[in-house]
Amino acid sequence: MQKIVIKHITGTKADQTETFEMPFNTLTFGRSEESCQVKYDPEKDDLVSRTHLQITPDNNNQFLLTDLNSSNGTFVNGQKVTESVTLQSGDTVQLGKDGPKFVFEMDPPPVAKKTRQAESPSAAMPTQQRETVQSKAIHTEEKSTIHATTPVKQGIGHATLERRVSQAETSTRKRMINISAGIFTVIALVVGYFWYQGAQDKQELQNTFDTNMAAAQAEQARQLEEIRASAPMSATEISRLYGPSTVYIETSWKLIHVDSGEQVYQTLTCIEKQSNGQCQKAGPVYEYNNGKLTPALNFDSGRPIGGIGTGTGFVVHGQGFILTNRHVAAGWETSYSFQFPGLLVCTGNQKCDPRIINENDPVVKAMPDWIPSEIYKQLSIQGKVVHGRHDFLEVTFPKSSLRIPANLVRVSDTADVALIKVDVPQQLQAVQIDPVTPVSAGDQITVMGYPGISPDVLVKLESQDFLNRRGEIRSVPEPTVTTGNVGKVFSNTASNPSESVSEYLSMAGDSYQLTVNATGPGNSGGPVFNDKGSVIGIFTAMRQHQGAMITFAVPIKHAQDIMGVQRTIN
Repeated sequence: MQKIVIKHITGTKADQTETFEMPFNTLTFGRSEESCQVKYDPEKDDLVSRTHLQITPDNNNQFLLTDLNSSNGTFVNGQKVTESVTLQSGDTVQLGKDGPKFVFEMDPPPVAKKTRQAESPSAAMPTQQRETVQSKAIHTEEKSTIHATTPVKQGIGHATLERRVSQAETSTRKRMINISAGIFTVIALVVGYFWYQGAQDKQELQNTFDTNMAAAQAEQARQLEEIRASAPMSATEISRLYGPSTVYIETSWKLIHVDSGEQVYQTLTCIEKQSNGQCQKAGPVYEYNNGKLTPALNFDSGRPIGGIGTGTGFVVHGQGFILTNRHVAAGWETSYSFQFPGLLVCTGNQKCDPRIINENDPVVKAMPDWIPSEIYKQLSIQGKVVHGRHDFLEVTFPKSSLRIPANLVRVSDTADVALIKVDVPQQLQAVQIDPVTPVSAGDQITVMGYPGISPDVLVKLESQDFLNRRGEIRSVPEPTVTTGNVGKVFSNTASNPSESVSEYLSMAGDSYQLTVNATGPGNSGGPVFNDKGSVIGIFTAMRQHQGAMITFAVPIKHAQDIMGVQRTIN
């Protein structure tokens, strides 16, 4: 029975041998426990992709090797694989340029066709024919001997001699003419042959030179591309390539009651009165029930539940799809901030003293995150009671004053990620995303965005409208470029996360802590690039404590869910 033998040379599987009996459909190599038959260490063999390559049987006991779009490539006998190749027994395969190697062998090995022994011409000739040839040779020899011993007649007459001399001269002249013509013909043929052959050789040499030159140029281009791919990109290069793909977002929204179509308000009441009994200061009302603090709501008047703000996004598809934060594009789906002081009232069976409270009151500190879209919990009505509605959601591209309306496409329910879309006639330049390459503390990063603290860029626009030819000064967005490193990698599966970051973990799931501090509000939703120019995260939050500031990003893998791409689980 045919077997395939994999002899590992280097890597964590060095000096190990794995054998696979035929028949089988395919052998997959990689770090995935679920998808691969030949499994590599997911931590130590980090140059191996989750599904790196596969080997499939072909006809006549042949086997094809195919690279599965691995991050670091596949090499057979030192040559990088760009398409499926046929493996020979004894070939050396490497997963990534500096990754683990193995030797591919077949058991039993393929048997070469036995060499046929050539026969001599005489041996191949039938016996009867050989005898006939030998007889002819003997007969010819005997005939020559007879002619050699036959006596020659001595002497001829004078007339006969003259006639023979004349015939000989005529024959000689004819032979000379024929020989001369033949010589000239041969010379012409030889000259023509060498001329033709020279032209052919010259064209062949030119073709060979052109082919070799093209191959050399292609190889040089390939090597340069490999050098560029392995060399880190500077922040300047990343900004030049993807600055035009980083957009400025402006948004305003309100919360709408579904049944009535009315806006939802937080109830206000008078918390300070003048001596004449008139209200001097109004404040919001908070209800305290079963140990929970929630805003008192109504559908008539008060403080509108809504928000207005700015943020950042980046193009991920040429047809106008843009990624940003959920709290930028859909504020009603994230935690809502309240105003203080306010009036505390008790509802239900809760006993408390109505009083004026501020943000430092114990009941306020115990107040859980309140998400506007979930107020049906407070109203005790089943189904969707409210929904968010944009007054406007607009996108502006760098160095442009044209605000383009956008539509909310999808919102993640597990991470601070949202997808919006603009309709434009031209194809947009999209960034490259990398949800697979592991991110580690210390990795170099570049962040782009529109922090509100950054000064505006002012330009003078001349109106081309003949009804209004006034010049106008306007501010146009231009993204800031900030460099730094990944300071720490957090996971929502980590045990006992610290209190200082738990709020961000609950908001973003996994998160990266960054050393990028020259940002601020308005940068939310901006792309976080690695040193290869690929987006690895979405800038999402910042925290200040005693003068120090740290920032956070959502891993880009969380965007795959709302982009319709199956998430790769490491």
